[in-house]
Amino acid sequence: MISNPGLEERHEDLREEVQAFCDETIRPVVEEHEREGRFPLEVVDKLGDAGLYGITIPEEYGGEGMDYRSFEVVVEELSRVWKIPAGVVSLSCSLVGTALAEFGTDWQREEWLTPIFTENQVTAVSLTEPQAGSDAGSIESTAVRDGDDLVINGHKVWTSHGEVSDFLIMTARTGGEGTHDDVSLIGIPDPQNVDGLEFVRDIPCMEGDAVVENEVEYNDVRVPAEYIIGEEGRGFRYIMQSLDVGRIGAAAQGVGIAQGAMDASVEFADEREQFGKPIRYNQGVSFKLADMAMNVQAARLMTLWAAQNLDAGERVSQQAAMAKTFATDVAMDVTTEAVQVHGSRGYSKDYPVERFMREAKGTQIYEGTNEINREVISRNLYD
Repeated sequence: MISNPGLEERHEDLREEVQAFCDETIRPVVEEHEREGRFPLEVVDKLGDAGLYGITIPEEYGGEGMDYRSFEVVVEELSRVWKIPAGVVSLSCSLVGTALAEFGTDWQREEWLTPIFTENQVTAVSLTEPQAGSDAGSIESTAVRDGDDLVINGHKVWTSHGEVSDFLIMTARTGGEGTHDDVSLIGIPDPQNVDGLEFVRDIPCMEGDAVVENEVEYNDVRVPAEYIIGEEGRGFRYIMQSLDVGRIGAAAQGVGIAQGAMDASVEFADEREQFGKPIRYNQGVSFKLADMAMNVQAARLMTLWAAQNLDAGERVSQQAAMAKTFATDVAMDVTTEAVQVHGSRGYSKDYPVERFMREAKGTQIYEGTNEINREVISRNLYD
């Protein structure tokens, strides 16, 4: 195997380990879960047992204590087979794990962060509102102090993993300023059993029924004020910093999805014969495969570049936004062409490329739409 720049032998060994895990544990169950619309809770347990869950989380809190290049490798290889487990790892290590590890109190790390990765808990993020998506400053949910408690009211949509989660974080205004400076990040353990917290519905979405995206209402939800993660009013800043990791995770998902679609296309083009020869000998197909190979590798290198800079202790807002945007755009382009290479078979559910195409679309939207990420990139050109 030719090593990628920025990766060491240990990273490539990890890649082989994840590939073996996917072949043994994930690949055999994907179609069953997709067909039945069932979220793969048992796969999350197996990820944790294999040491592939809390990749970047310090060992003292139940994680693996690896670097962000390892995170990229794990998320990429999982996505190459099935994006849902990759999304669970990415979310738990970024918007949840990074927020708690970097900004949480000692008590929160001990009581919340450690069980997530020692007990293989599923995490959820409840940020987006009907009128506050990319415009996170328009959050309307509130958390008002009542003695030693907070009383939360609000309406959230696109709460990833909500109704199957063991731990959830959400954003709410804890002051009356109406600015980024009065948004706090709040942790909620065991959200299914919290009075007033209602999972209104599992939103049907393009990715399929196995994925869980919930609409959530908070009606006088009462939690201790110590559930505010870190400092009150700094939640928006915590989310923005955690998004650097989340965007590298989304980029790695894009790379993996694109690689999976390309692998399927290369195999299909060699097996499928038309006019007396495999279709890979037709220039119209072979050039598509060549473009796939170039773009996937370019996306991988850009993602590893962002991860390596983060490993070096740099702030990587621009690099992460670049990697996320480029890699997920590549994923959409490659999967679209993969369906085309497969012809009518690619349009059916008999082959995985239609699923890869549906998975790719989501990566262009979450962790900041690619339009918002282009705003981040362009602003940084003038800083």
